[in-house]
Amino acid sequence: MKGKKTAVFIGLVLTLLFGGSVYLTVMKFNEVKNQYRSIAPTLDNYSTAEILFLAFERTRTAVYKTENPNAFLISKSVFDSKLLILRNKYNYSGTFYYEPDFISALSNIEKQSADLGALYNPENPSSTKAMLLSKMDEMQPALIDLQQIIYRIQIKNFERVKKIISDNSMSAETTALASICLLFLLMILLWVHISKLKSAIKGKNIFISAIYHEMSGSIQKIQLACDMIDPREGMLATQKYLAKISFHSKKLFQQTKEILEFSKIEIGNVGLNLTTFRLNEIIESSMSLFNETTNKLQFHVNLPETLIRTDKQKLISIIHNLIDNSNKNTSNGLIDVRLRLTDRILMIRVSDNGCGFDMRKLKFLYKPFNQGAESETRQGLGLGLTIVNSYIKTMSGSIKAHSEIGKGTTFTLRIPVSRVS
Repeated sequence: MKGKKTAVFIGLVLTLLFGGSVYLTVMKFNEVKNQYRSIAPTLDNYSTAEILFLAFERTRTAVYKTENPNAFLISKSVFDSKLLILRNKYNYSGTFYYEPDFISALSNIEKQSADLGALYNPENPSSTKAMLLSKMDEMQPALIDLQQIIYRIQIKNFERVKKIISDNSMSAETTALASICLLFLLMILLWVHISKLKSAIKGKNIFISAIYHEMSGSIQKIQLACDMIDPREGMLATQKYLAKISFHSKKLFQQTKEILEFSKIEIGNVGLNLTTFRLNEIIESSMSLFNETTNKLQFHVNLPETLIRTDKQKLISIIHNLIDNSNKNTSNGLIDVRLRLTDRILMIRVSDNGCGFDMRKLKFLYKPFNQGAESETRQGLGLGLTIVNSYIKTMSGSIKAHSEIGKGTTFTLRIPVSRVS
C-alpha cells in the first residue's frame, strides 16, 4: 500500500513538473516573440541619424539654389520635421530616446535651426547665401554630436534587446529539454505501471483459477463423503467420512480466511492484537489442517509452558502457512518445526526435504498469486508466504529462506515477544 502511494505521489510530482515546464517554455517563447514584435515598430529608430543628416545636407544644397526661393524653405521644413519626430520620441520614460544627453543636444540643434531660418531672406536668397552656409557650418559639429548620441542609444537598445532574446531563448531551450525529459520519464512510469497492471491482472486470473480448483476440489470431496455415508455400514465407516467432511470444511474455512487476510493486507488494514498465551497452545492450532498427507510432521519446542505476549492469531497463521507451504512442496518427506524462546525473541525454524527452489528466484517468493518459486509446487492459492511476510513485518520480525533444488527448503524467523512471569 505504501509503495502504491509512493508511485502515485511520484507520478503527480512528475506531472506537475511537466505541466510547469511546458508552461515556462510557452512563456519564454512568447517573450521572445514579443521582443521581435516590439523591434518591428522601432526599426526606423536605427536609421534616424542617417535620415536627419541627409535632410541637413539637402538643406545645405538648397542654399545654392538661389534661382528657386522655395527650395531652401522646403528642405528646411523637412529638416525641422525630422527634429520634431525626434522630439516626440522623447515624450515619456521608456521611449527609445529617453536620455538627458539626447534632449540637450536636440534642443541645441532646434535653437540653431530656428536661428538659421531667421537668417533666410526669401526676397533675395543670394544676399543671405553666405550667412546661411556659415551658420550651417556652425551647426554641423552639434549635429555630429547628436548623431553620436543617437548611435550610442541605438547600440545600447540593441544590446538590451539582444540580451533579452538570448536569455529567453536559452531559458526556452532549457525548459523545452526539461519538458521532453519529464515526458520521457512519465512515459516510462506509465509503461512500468501498465506492465504491473498486466502482471496483476494475470496474477488475479491465476488466483481466481486457483480458488476455483482448490474450493471445488474440497466441495466435491465433501459431497462425495456425504453420498458415501450409509448408517447401515456401521459407526467406523461413518466416522471416516465425517472426518473427511470436517477436514475439507476446515480447509475451505482456512482458504476463505486467507483471502480475507490478504484483502486486509492490500488495503493496509493490518494491526496487532496482543494476547497472553502458552507456546504449546499454538502447536495444536497450527497442525489443525495437517491431515491427509504422506509427509511426517515433527515439532520441537523448548519451554512449551512459558507464557508469552504477542499476536496469537498472526503467530498461528505464520506457522500454519509455513507448514502448509512445506507440505505442498514435499512428497513422502519430513517437515521439521522448531520453536525456541529466548528472553525477548521467538525463533521459528521450519524445514523440509522437498523439491526446493532456485535461490535466484527468491525475490518472487513472497509475491501474491505466486504458487511458489519452487520447481514442482502443488496447487494452492499463492497467498500463504505473502501473508507470512506481511505479518512478520507487522510484528517487527525478520524472515530468511534458504533452499537447494532437490534437497529442500528452510525458513528461519525471528519475532520479538514479551515473556510473562
